[in-house]
Amino acid sequence: MAGVALVALGAGALLARCAPALLGPAPADRLAAAEERAARLASRNRLARELHDSVGHALSAVTLQASAARRVLDADPGFAREALEAIEETTRGAVAELDSVLGLLREESEGAGTGRAVPSPTLADLDALLARTRAAGVTVDLCGPPPGGLPPVVSREAYRIVQEGLSNALRHAGPVPVRVRMTRCGAELEISMENPVSGAAARARRTGGGRGLRGIAERVALLRGSCAWDTVDGRWRLTVRLPLGAAR
Repeated sequence: MAGVALVALGAGALLARCAPALLGPAPADRLAAAEERAARLASRNRLARELHDSVGHALSAVTLQASAARRVLDADPGFAREALEAIEETTRGAVAELDSVLGLLREESEGAGTGRAVPSPTLADLDALLARTRAAGVTVDLCGPPPGGLPPVVSREAYRIVQEGLSNALRHAGPVPVRVRMTRCGAELEISMENPVSGAAARARRTGGGRGLRGIAERVALLRGSCAWDTVDGRWRLTVRLPLGAAR
């Protein structure tokens, strides 16, 4: 009986040691691993949106700014000088944002995590964004100043949404007039943007958006807002609603 008891104890200890390999991780361990993977993916998607919006907008703006400067270099040296200054300012800002985001990616790859917030401008920086866009020969009509007292996260995302809307106009419609309106409707911030598009651009829009529009949709979804875009009567329109309680 003593021998049987010893064999049973030994077999139990052996099975306890081999159980994780035979049965796999426990449900709690699998849930924790899935949550960690989801957090890493969300962080990388967030950084990818920041890179796309900041660097993508800068490249689109610089392309038009350089083109405008080249066309009027002899006829209007003053405007050409302003365009070159805007190119310098735009690229300097893009390099700074790129360096910050790459630093966060490096921290993540080294296992340090991305606890720091992604450096991002807010609506307080909107005037500078519009000035750089106008230097590319684009007429931007801002219908009134942005509402004040917005939660910081809403202000940051609203800036990026306007930036991407301007980038879309630069890429797909060229130096056309763009109208931007931001109004506070109760507990929501409503952003509307529109610009004329050519027939070819309108058809391209109807076939589906690119990464920029997908990024806008992701930003809005994270704040539990809503967005819609379409081409109506030759004008591209983007409408976004962000709940002001999203900061909570």
